[in-house]
Amino acid sequence: MNYARTLTLARQGRLYPAVILHGGGAAERAAAAGELARTLLCEAEPAARPCGECRHCRRLRWPETAVESSFHPDFHLLARDLKTATSAEATRQLLRQAQLAPFEARGQVFVVTEAESLSPEAGDALLKAIEEPGLGASRHFLLLAPSRLDLPATLRSRSFALFLGPAEALSEEEIAPLASAFAQALRAREEGAGGLALLAAAAALGGAGGFEEARATRPFHLAAAAVARVAGDGELRPELRRALLDLAGELLVAAPWRLRGIPADRLLEGLVSRHLAPVRSR
Repeated sequence: MNYARTLTLARQGRLYPAVILHGGGAAERAAAAGELARTLLCEAEPAARPCGECRHCRRLRWPETAVESSFHPDFHLLARDLKTATSAEATRQLLRQAQLAPFEARGQVFVVTEAESLSPEAGDALLKAIEEPGLGASRHFLLLAPSRLDLPATLRSRSFALFLGPAEALSEEEIAPLASAFAQALRAREEGAGGLALLAAAAALGGAGGFEEARATRPFHLAAAAVARVAGDGELRPELRRALLDLAGELLVAAPWRLRGIPADRLLEGLVSRHLAPVRSR
């Protein structure tokens, strides 16, 4: 389902109570959440929502800082309050509002801006709130994350996921040198270099840079694109191509492991070894 269809469901009051907005950049996710919230709270006729002129549309805006409050009493936003996680305490404080009736609008909207950072306890508290019936008024939870796979399976199973498209585009100038260095390491292994070649392959992917930021996903996406480029070589053996495609897929969702304190170089070495070591060289 695309974004336009999701807006239509929001206008008609048929939107799923919990929606995961994933993909795109942080600004795109925030913009989509803001428009959905206005649509859900707007008091105009359904076809005209969001009208941009009613008191709800005019008052609902995205806070510019994590500590700033929205002007609208029925729009609630939860941002990460700790360095690497959104705490259970902050989540429960937000959810106390879900136990009250709306102040002005016909419903409430709760936005979690970095849902991938929810601590296990925070995730459980949010899940319980999603599963509990409201107080007669509509209540929606918008969970924002780079990928829906960053969220626990329990939250994903109870939410509708809307993909907003790929994040910042990866340029050919970035992918080509990584793919070349990675392919060179693979050729060395095919020629008998063994484990040292796998270390070189992991180091080549580390050339994407930017891994020092624990929450960064772009370096992993760039590494995955480089691996997928090499996998497209028509002369590769089928078993090696399959292993490369599996490696590329796992790289796309590997970023959360950095939050567990695993250094990026060790993570890359582990993934490369896991997928390529079982594949025998020529």
